[in-house]
Amino acid sequence: MAEDDRTLLARIAGGDQSALEALAARFHAPLWRFLARQLGSDSALVEDTLQEVYLAVWRSAARYRNEATPATWLFSIARFLTINARKAQARHPTHPLSTTDDTEDRSPARTDLLLPSPEDAVLDRLALADALLQLAPKHQEVLDLVCYHGFALEEVAQILSVPVGTVKSRLSYARRALAAALKKGALP
Repeated sequence: MAEDDRTLLARIAGGDQSALEALAARFHAPLWRFLARQLGSDSALVEDTLQEVYLAVWRSAARYRNEATPATWLFSIARFLTINARKAQARHPTHPLSTTDDTEDRSPARTDLLLPSPEDAVLDRLALADALLQLAPKHQEVLDLVCYHGFALEEVAQILSVPVGTVKSRLSYARRALAAALKKGALP
């Protein structure tokens, strides 16, 4: 039977490296996806930040107070380190957060067909991705945590260190902004 996350954190606090490895294995994929969405396509930066998350867990597991779920606590650490990574990136602009430039790859505007084609689905995904990029980072962050990672609003508030009402308003704004961007057509 697999140990629960709280037990693993208690073992990590006691210096058990195998517990850290088990926790890292359990959370690697969701944390990596979260960091990648926040930091962009620089996989080296994402991996470095992820390693910093694990190091922070190792150093601070004894201070885990059981006030939030372990997942919420881990994502809070990841968010804090993401902010630090963004600040570092801003100080060193030669390495942009996102190096993707899809403006040349865009297809011409689609025509309305009776049956949707695979190309239409790709264009829809591109339009959504473009609309998401138009959002402020704080709105992208809330959408990512709620819609992609499935955290409850209260957990998102803990991760972001903001009131639940702020999470609700950011989520509402993000949804309205996405709808407006998609309605007017995020692709030229």
